[in-house]
Amino acid sequence: MDEGSAGPVTLVAAPAGWGKTTLLASWVRLTGGAPEIGPGPVVPEAGAAPTATQPEPAWVSVEVGDDGERLWAYLAAALRTATGPADDGPVPDRPPRPDQLEALAAALAAADRPVVLVLDDLHRVTDQAALTGLEFLLRHADQRLHLVVGARAGLPLALHRLRLAGELTEIGPDELAFTDDEVADLLTAHGAALPATAVRRLRERTGGWPAALRIAALAVRGQADPERWVGQFGGDQPEIAGYLQEEVLAAIDPADRELLRRTALVETACADLAEALTGRTDAGRALADLAGAGGLLRREDGRPPWYRCDPLLADLLRAELARLPADEVRELHVRAADWYAGEGRPADGLRHALAAGRWDLAGDLFVAHWPDLTRYDRDTVDGPPPPSPPPEVVRADPEVALACAAERAYAGDLPAAGGHLRTAAAYAGGLPVPPPGT
Repeated sequence: MDEGSAGPVTLVAAPAGWGKTTLLASWVRLTGGAPEIGPGPVVPEAGAAPTATQPEPAWVSVEVGDDGERLWAYLAAALRTATGPADDGPVPDRPPRPDQLEALAAALAAADRPVVLVLDDLHRVTDQAALTGLEFLLRHADQRLHLVVGARAGLPLALHRLRLAGELTEIGPDELAFTDDEVADLLTAHGAALPATAVRRLRERTGGWPAALRIAALAVRGQADPERWVGQFGGDQPEIAGYLQEEVLAAIDPADRELLRRTALVETACADLAEALTGRTDAGRALADLAGAGGLLRREDGRPPWYRCDPLLADLLRAELARLPADEVRELHVRAADWYAGEGRPADGLRHALAAGRWDLAGDLFVAHWPDLTRYDRDTVDGPPPPSPPPEVVRADPEVALACAAERAYAGDLPAAGGHLRTAAAYAGGLPVPPPGT
C-alpha cells in the first residue's frame, strides 16, 4: 500500500468479504488518518496532521444511491483538507464546470503536500461525469493527487490506460488471501484451534477468503469432530451459501450469473468451451471481465486463457446446477463431452459422456482413445464419480464398463476401477464368439 500510494492510482479490487475496507482503513490510520471510517467524507482529526513531506490522507465512502452531486459534496469536504476550507476556495460542492475542475487541479498541484484520496466502494458510482472529473484531476494535478480505490467490480476508470502506462498498482484476491499461518491465528482467536493439516485444508477450500474463514471459525467451535467438519466444508453450506447469494451473486448481471453456473460444470473453462456450454458468442469477453473486474474467476497461465472459479463459489453453483431439470444437466454434459472429444481431451470427454448417461459415446471414446486414458502421474481428479451404467447396458456392451474403469483409473479411484473391470469381465462371457480368422 505504501509503495502503491506513491503512484497515481492504487486499486484494491475483490468480491465482497475480502477485507478491502479493513485494509484501507488500517492503512489510513497508520498514515495518521481518522481512526473511524464511515459513510461520506472522513478527514484527519486535529493533531494528527502529516509532516510536510507526508501525503495528506482524505477518505470518502461511497454508498448505494450516491449520485454525482452527492459524490462531489463528499469530495469537496475531503479535498478541502488539502486546498483550504475557504467558502470561495477551488473545491465546488456540486459537480464542477470545466473551469472549476481546472482551478481545483491547479490548487492540488500547488498544495504543500501530495493528497491521497481514498475512495472506498467506488464501484457504486454510476455517474460517468464524476469519474471523468476524477480522471481529469489525476492528469492535471501535477502528480500531487493519488487515488487509492476500493471496489468490487465494474469500475469504469481508464484502468487499461493506467496499467499500460505503469501508473496502476493492483491488489486483488491473491494478495488479500489468508496464508496458513493467518488462518491458524484467526482460528485461535476464535477459540477453534485445529491441526496444521485441517488448517491447510480449510485455507484450500476457502481460497483464503477472509469472510468465509471467519464464518468457518465461528461454526467449527460447535462441532463434535472439527477435523471431519472441515473436510466437508463447502460453499453449499447454508451460512456460506447465504453470504455468496446476497453479497456476491446478487450484484452480478443475470446473464453472467448463468454463465458462471453453466461453466461450473467443468473445473476450468476457456472461451470456446464456455461458448459451447452457454451458446454465448461473447463468452470469452464475459469470462475475462468476471476475472479482471470482480475477481470471481481466476485466470490461469496459458494460451488461450483458462479460468477457474473459486472453490466455494463453484460448490454453490454446482449445487444450483443439480437442482435444474435432469434433461438440462444431461444436455450440458453432452455439450462438454462433445467439445472435449473434439479438442483431443478424451479423459474429460469420457467423464462427461458417462455423467450424461451417453453410454454409446462413452464406449466410442474408450475404443478410440484407450491408450490416452492411462495416467502416469499420481494426482487425483476432484469431483464425484459419474453414475454407473445399468446392468442391461453393460450386458449389451461390456466395453461401457471398461470405459467406466478407465475413467475411474484416470481419476485415481483404483478400487472403483477394479469393480468396473470385474463387471466387464462378468458380462464378457455372454458376448458372441467371433468366427475364426476375424
